[in-house]
Amino acid sequence: MSDQKFKLAKPPQKQTRIKGAAGEQKACEWLESKGFKILARNYYTQFGEIDIIALCDNLLHFIEVKTFAADSLSPRYAITAKKLQKIYASIDVLLFTCRNLQLPLESNFSKYERDAHRIVQSLQALHIDLQSCQYCVDALLIWGDSIELLENISLE
Repeated sequence: MSDQKFKLAKPPQKQTRIKGAAGEQKACEWLESKGFKILARNYYTQFGEIDIIALCDNLLHFIEVKTFAADSLSPRYAITAKKLQKIYASIDVLLFTCRNLQLPLESNFSKYERDAHRIVQSLQALHIDLQSCQYCVDALLIWGDSIELLENISLE
């Protein structure tokens, strides 16, 4: 037997994106069935991505979706402090951008500003003021056929 060490191959990026998109679609359907209004999906900043931004009972939810096979370890372990830091940094970018957005939008505005504008428009249509709207960070765990929403997770 050789002394060579074997590493498990990571799934290709494309497969990971396909699995993630399917999980996020399932998550959106589940959230909508529970009364959530989906405002945005895959909001990107220089710090990372927020999978789903939704509104329920006048509370803004920033939702991280984790999808795992039924026979794997619990997806709870996939939400690390580093991931939460990136989510909170992305929320700060979104809120800062929304609060400082100059209207009307011009064609030279960044993708962040255009995406933030769409979110502001959605909130305004629902008569929600972003300046006073409270928010939380949640994790939606899809583990085989099971779905669980962990609300208001934090770094502490």
